[in-house]
Amino acid sequence: MILNLLLLGNLLSGPTIPPPAGVPPVLTVKAARAAGPGATVTVRAVVLNGTELGNLRYVQDNDAGLALYAQPAKLPGYGELRAGDSIQVTGQLKNYNGLLEMDPVQSFHKLGTGRKLRTLRAPSNQAAAVLVEANEGRLIEITGVTKLATPSGNDASTLAGNSNYLINGQPGALVRIASSSTGPEGLIDHELPKGETYDVRGILSQYAPGGTGGYQLQPRLASDIVRGGGLPRLTEEPVPVDVSTTGFTVVFSTLNPGDTRVRYGLDPKQLKDSRVDPALTTRHSITLDNLIPGTTYYVEVSSTNAAGTESTAAVPFITAAGKKLRVGTKN
Repeated sequence: MILNLLLLGNLLSGPTIPPPAGVPPVLTVKAARAAGPGATVTVRAVVLNGTELGNLRYVQDNDAGLALYAQPAKLPGYGELRAGDSIQVTGQLKNYNGLLEMDPVQSFHKLGTGRKLRTLRAPSNQAAAVLVEANEGRLIEITGVTKLATPSGNDASTLAGNSNYLINGQPGALVRIASSSTGPEGLIDHELPKGETYDVRGILSQYAPGGTGGYQLQPRLASDIVRGGGLPRLTEEPVPVDVSTTGFTVVFSTLNPGDTRVRYGLDPKQLKDSRVDPALTTRHSITLDNLIPGTTYYVEVSSTNAAGTESTAAVPFITAAGKKLRVGTKN
């Protein structure tokens, strides 16, 4: 009986099939890094950035990260890779001024899109402790930043390409701005927050011609300068516009993008109806209709994103009595 069960187990699990000759087995990123320069490896991981860092793409799995380098013209589809793409990629490892990278990338194929990016978070007073070799290639967020200072000690107000900054002026906490992070969503010419703490998110890279040190956090886009802890944070209270006898539009604003949620009813303690718009935005608008003319409704708004939820207490809005009346202007 025991022999029969063992045979059945082998049939269910199937034989272990080695990879085809010449194709390396799929490794974790940590195991691939351990193979070292000169090794040809295959990993499955999530892409952390797009063209904002030029021809470099960084990938990471649960435990480690790795840089990829390729010329888009020589590797079809590589230039279209974006943050959140899941890929399987094969190539040879090399050391480029201290940075372990896959170059050349021999092949890759996309497994999916929209994958969640895992971020290692640390307070600003521990920044130097996390910007180390073990975290090279990973997405890191440094919290509680009060300033970015130039190496000469001047506080920066805007960011420039191909420039270095120190988090809170601390040695060993270097931020590097890439010249390719341009456009409305880019970092170049982006104004830093004033009079408030913020977070700086980026990928840990390295540039050390001597082989040691040189770790630098590379933010990708302006959204990597994270205000308000990343929460939506209401910046304008909700107001009614386009008021009519049977409804009105609720508008409000938030600091960071989030969805749009409205709860409403005739009793502020029992808001029985709700509307949700899942699109992430900082300018929120939802129309409530089929309401009773000349009636006070209590409206509560909220916005949710990956960092959490921001909400207000219920406030009274009144529908118009009699003929349709328009009040205010949509933004």
